Amino acid sequence: MNIKRIFTLVVLFITYTSYAFAAEDKPERVLLINANVVDVKSLKIDEKQSILIEGDRIKRIFSTKKLSKMRDASVVDLNGKFVIPGLIDAHVHHATDPDSWDKLSITTERLRYLLRGGVTSVRDMGGDARALAYLKRQAEVDSIASPDIYFSVIIGGETFFSDPRTIASAKGRQPGHTAWMRAVGENPDFDSIMLQAKGAGATGIKIYADVEAETVPLLASAAKKHGLKVWSHAYIGPSKPLQTVNAGVETISHASDISAQLVDDFREWRRKNASFDDSTWEEILQKESYSDLFYAMKENGTILDATLTVFEKRNDLNEKYRLLDQLSTKMTQFAYQNGITIAAGTDAFSDLQKDNTPMVHHELKLLVGEVGMTPLEAIQAATLNAAKVIGIEDSVGSVEVGKKANLVVLSKNPEGNVENSKSIAHVIKNGRFVFIGDDPQLPFSSSREMNGTVWLSGQIGNHPSTLTLAGESLEAQMHQTMKNIGQVLESKNLGFEDVVKCTLMLADIDDWPEANKAYVQYFNGKMPARSAFAASGLALDAKVEVECIASRSAD
Repeated sequence: MNIKRIFTLVVLFITYTSYAFAAEDKPERVLLINANVVDVKSLKIDEKQSILIEGDRIKRIFSTKKLSKMRDASVVDLNGKFVIPGLIDAHVHHATDPDSWDKLSITTERLRYLLRGGVTSVRDMGGDARALAYLKRQAEVDSIASPDIYFSVIIGGETFFSDPRTIASAKGRQPGHTAWMRAVGENPDFDSIMLQAKGAGATGIKIYADVEAETVPLLASAAKKHGLKVWSHAYIGPSKPLQTVNAGVETISHASDISAQLVDDFREWRRKNASFDDSTWEEILQKESYSDLFYAMKENGTILDATLTVFEKRNDLNEKYRLLDQLSTKMTQFAYQNGITIAAGTDAFSDLQKDNTPMVHHELKLLVGEVGMTPLEAIQAATLNAAKVIGIEDSVGSVEVGKKANLVVLSKNPEGNVENSKSIAHVIKNGRFVFIGDDPQLPFSSSREMNGTVWLSGQIGNHPSTLTLAGESLEAQMHQTMKNIGQVLESKNLGFEDVVKCTLMLADIDDWPEANKAYVQYFNGKMPARSAFAASGLALDAKVEVECIASRSAD
């Protein structure tokens, strides 16, 4: 290689690097105006507010009446719409069996579905940490359309790890003897267990089953020492719920299992369909029977992850599940009436239920209709309270200055009807509008596929699902255009490396060099074939439109 060529490559690298750093130094600014903001702390709605988003953060919130001209910000008018924090499902399961029904292609579809349905964070309660850590990173850097993922390692007694699910999640290793599925017997090295859990990428530990009562406080103490959250089933047997709460567990899951406080043979009934006699059943349904437990939960700040949905969806399977559904509702009512903080978790796959929106919306409906919460309290359960469960309430969970711009924009007021949480107009994650699918009001599809070839409709530089351009400059619009193409490709499980042909349409052909500067950053290796021409009258008076074709067999 000659000196002249080396010099040219160095100049190109410096130019590209400088451009990339310049773009990072100038975060995108979006101003949402006329928004009715749901304050999940005060449980009130602040009307006609403006939210300035800078990069991935909320920079300012102020009355739209006080709005003055703001430079370098694209303005999205949300008049008549309602902004809530991004929803958090505090109990999901992915990558339980990454080689079968939970494989990567299926899981990414599920995660995309959750994000489009307004879920911007999830707490995954146990699976294969090798797969979960990969998905967690992909979601964190927005390489896939997904909620942010926070997952647990599972801790139980030796007897628990014969469960077929643990065998699938530990494939290639011995269940109970991996960093993410750990059996605790006599004299375990608690520090080593926690350090390995952190190394696996976990946010917390989940104490599942068959753990001796005296072991639970040792696990809780060690986890907190190493910065891990402490989560548990309400009943882990032989430890009773009150013992578990007093041991320092921060969140207990499954409200139905609170009844184990009164039932000595609860495991037999829960796992093997044993029956209750009438007097026992009557005692179980008395709120006063749990006074000590709820007092301890309130004193310790223990949060209840109720998981109403999973039992309600199974209540027609058999008598046991019918009773579990009743217990789930009743225990959650008791907890709510005793002032216990309740988080919304579903423990259910939405796509398996064939619902149009994720199951967390159904959980909200149950919290209102069956438990007696107000709609805004239910939304609080799926935002701020769920953030507290994960330990991320300082960065997400409410619409506040300094927090991440993870937001859901609703077309209808959720205060009067919690089912209006489904009226999703926009989803914003990390400050960016998310592609939530084709707009039925538009006379075209975002893409069509035949025989492995995917034709994409032309994209301009608007924020997805809005009619607002992402800035006035060619540079800003070009980058947003390419990001929009990227989101459509991702929805088809494709990337820019699969693009074989693009057509570049410019309102001013003199912008061709500047458009190229942004365009080339989205491709590595072989560039697609391309045409370019000047066009007048692009939609929304955009400066650029790009149309691409992708192939699943691209060379």
